[in-house]
Amino acid sequence: MGHLKLTFLSRFHKPPVNFYDLLEQHAAKTLEGMQELGAWFETGDDIHKHRVPEIERQADALRLDLQIKLGATFITPFDREDIFDLSIKLDEVINGAKAIVREMEAMDVQPKEESLQQLSLILLEGARCLHNAFSTLKSDPKEAGNQAFLARKSENRFTKVYRQATHELFAADDLKSILKTYEVYRNMLHVAERVDSLGEKLIHVIVKNG
Repeated sequence: MGHLKLTFLSRFHKPPVNFYDLLEQHAAKTLEGMQELGAWFETGDDIHKHRVPEIERQADALRLDLQIKLGATFITPFDREDIFDLSIKLDEVINGAKAIVREMEAMDVQPKEESLQQLSLILLEGARCLHNAFSTLKSDPKEAGNQAFLARKSENRFTKVYRQATHELFAADDLKSILKTYEVYRNMLHVAERVDSLGEKLIHVIVKNG
């Protein structure tokens, strides 16, 4: 499969804004946030925790810039509603990473726990696949589709680990600790579901414009 098909008018006019690059930048910032989250779970160093909300704010600025340009641009490389939806779904992933940090702070849950580390690694894997997909969306839609599919598969792996971790968690005796940790698990599950939703949307866009 070659480049994504352009809209009718864009066959005759070069789009003044490179929305592929803007989406890739947003995906890169999302991946950066997930990397910091994973580093926090791995090391317990709060410097990584503090970086996640800052990266989320930077991602918000990228999203806003894209949406302003989208509203001001007559010609887009593919459906403007799809561009908007992809940006929104990227935002939901990085917002979810920040929500995990905030929930753990509120619940006083420590990051260096094996199940949390395993789950965070799967989230990171999904975010990396999404970034790979956006990086190749223009030049190699087939590979972008493969990467989006892998992002969706990461949600399946997450769910398996999540179920096992939940089962083991509720076998413990400390009810207060159980409930607090379970809330964090649930927040992480929501992020995995957002990764899956974005992967599904990407595949839809690629098939639609292939």
